[in-house]
Amino acid sequence: MNVYLIISESFVFIKTNIQKITNGNTDIIKYDLLNTSLESILFDACSVSLFDDKKSIVVDNADEIFTKSYTNDDLIKYLENPSQTTDIIFVCKKADKSNLFYKKILKDFNVLDNTEKKYVNNVLEVKNYVKSKESHISDKALEYIKDATLNNYDLMISEIDKLLILGKNNISDELVYSLVALSPDGNTNRLIDALLSMDEGEALKCIKNMEVLNVDLTKMIALLAWNVRVTYLIKIYKKDKKHLNDVLSSYKIPDFKYNKYVKMGNIRSEADFENIIVELSNLDEKIKKYATAREVVGYYLLNMFCI
Repeated sequence: MNVYLIISESFVFIKTNIQKITNGNTDIIKYDLLNTSLESILFDACSVSLFDDKKSIVVDNADEIFTKSYTNDDLIKYLENPSQTTDIIFVCKKADKSNLFYKKILKDFNVLDNTEKKYVNNVLEVKNYVKSKESHISDKALEYIKDATLNNYDLMISEIDKLLILGKNNISDELVYSLVALSPDGNTNRLIDALLSMDEGEALKCIKNMEVLNVDLTKMIALLAWNVRVTYLIKIYKKDKKHLNDVLSSYKIPDFKYNKYVKMGNIRSEADFENIIVELSNLDEKIKKYATAREVVGYYLLNMFCI
């Protein structure tokens, strides 16, 4: 297969399938069709890679190509005789199935479409994702996460990634109910972002809502410490490409979250982060020794991060 069409609004679905298609290929070129002409992209597709035997081209925002009346003679010719050394991957949010190029790619190449999935499929796919990470989660817990995220695949994966940090080999029902709230205001990711951004008002609002929702904040100390470490490491290595890539790879940080960590890292000095890591360790020890009550943990964190 030399030509692929990915139709989805899911960042996770798109990224996962691009990784499968490229499969370790280091020569990957990305174009945005909103900023680059299709003719120049096809010219690049026909040229020989200087670095590897094979290259991959990803064409983002390719929606126009797959509209009902779109036509392009160069693309017609290319699809009749595609480069054997280049994989070209078109990415769009939707495609008209009567479109000439959609039908051609569907017939002769490969279309990956998750826009018409049945309601239950996200649960099955997320369950397989958990298995791929060599972990386990119950069907009951998955249904709970589905309800909490309104069956949004990206949000479900985001919650699973959060839980895997703590659950690793097994994501228990207790962990899910403790860290995944049925209300957006009780979402622990939202509180963590507020704390790291020193947004005192937002953090206090989240803490108050979590009190009402009975969310146990003692369960999120390790998760918060993980985010602090990631922010700290990105801060100290952002000008060292090799070490930065190692951090992003080791902690599995998706591209779209990188800028958020950079911004949060700019707010504090390296010494501030080092002190917070020590304070979180001390807080965790106090909680385990029952020296700090569950009810005051949120306000303890508010004071630690924002005051």
